Amino acid sequence: MLKFEGSASKRKRWTRFVYVPAPCLLALFLVFVPAALAQGTSEFDLSTTSLDPVAIAPGGTSSSTITVTPATGFSGTVKLECQVSSTQPTTSPPVCSVSPASVTPPATATVTITSTIQTTTVGYSVTITGTGPTTTLTALPLQLTVLAVTPQFTITVLDAVAPSSVPAGSGAEGTVSVNPINGYVGPSGGITLYCSSVTPLVTIAPVCSFSYPGNANALMLGANPESASLTISTFGPVTTGAAAGARNFYALWLSIPLLGFVVVGAALGGQRTRNAAGILAVFVVSAGFLLLPSCSSTTATSTTTPDGVTPANTYTFTIVGIDSNGVISSNAGTASSATTVTLTVTEPPKP
Repeated sequence: MLKFEGSASKRKRWTRFVYVPAPCLLALFLVFVPAALAQGTSEFDLSTTSLDPVAIAPGGTSSSTITVTPATGFSGTVKLECQVSSTQPTTSPPVCSVSPASVTPPATATVTITSTIQTTTVGYSVTITGTGPTTTLTALPLQLTVLAVTPQFTITVLDAVAPSSVPAGSGAEGTVSVNPINGYVGPSGGITLYCSSVTPLVTIAPVCSFSYPGNANALMLGANPESASLTISTFGPVTTGAAAGARNFYALWLSIPLLGFVVVGAALGGQRTRNAAGILAVFVVSAGFLLLPSCSSTTATSTTTPDGVTPANTYTFTIVGIDSNGVISSNAGTASSATTVTLTVTEPPKP
């Protein structure tokens, strides 16, 4: 219990100072303390995964997954936004987008960052923000690097060779595409395509060749992809033998001198001589017809040679391109199906 010293007037003033403000203090407590507690309570929680990939080439894309978790009792909608920035001067910086742009927690969304060929090759920060009815949260910035890369081109197979299986001696055709990347523009000398390898290794392997638009000697490539035709040829049986010729009647000319002597003898001799000359003439003509087959040409029976025939097998061809400056297609020599075609060769038909 407090004990007050002094006069009554002094005690009265002290009493007013202690007890009169008490209701006001209680009112302030009831107003400001809940508001302060509300400011420390979030409607939802916002988290992100690392960008995948964290480094891209100009023209490439990257992405991250956003997870929105509600606080207890929250059932409102959260609007999601993103922004890309850099501390260095840039040209054509990457742009980002969120899909879906608004969610009702619990939910996930995807943020996609897209660059262009002209994007400056520096580091960038990606900031993701979620806005609820009364709360705005910003996730930790995601770091993205746009790499400095060498302009290049790749090769893909647009149409597989058809037919996919042929007998030895037949061929197949397909279509390939040459694609510029990282700002590549083909030189004036163009790009030459060829098959760098054929497996399995055999003595008489199939061969491949390419034809380019406009019957050019090389593929002219600008900023857009261009296609070329692929032809695969195999080796089959070879027909041998002499060619058939028209029959010649040279043997009949052999009888003409003999017939002349017979006619002259018959004219100078008697009846007996003329009878003998007629028999001799018949004999000479008959002999000419008998000699005729030996003087005429013949046709030999066709045969096939087993040597020089592509063996029956399934062959894989790896396609490579090289431009006139010596730049080789970037996916050359890979095991990717983007640069390979296959063809099955069967036994040739029987003659």
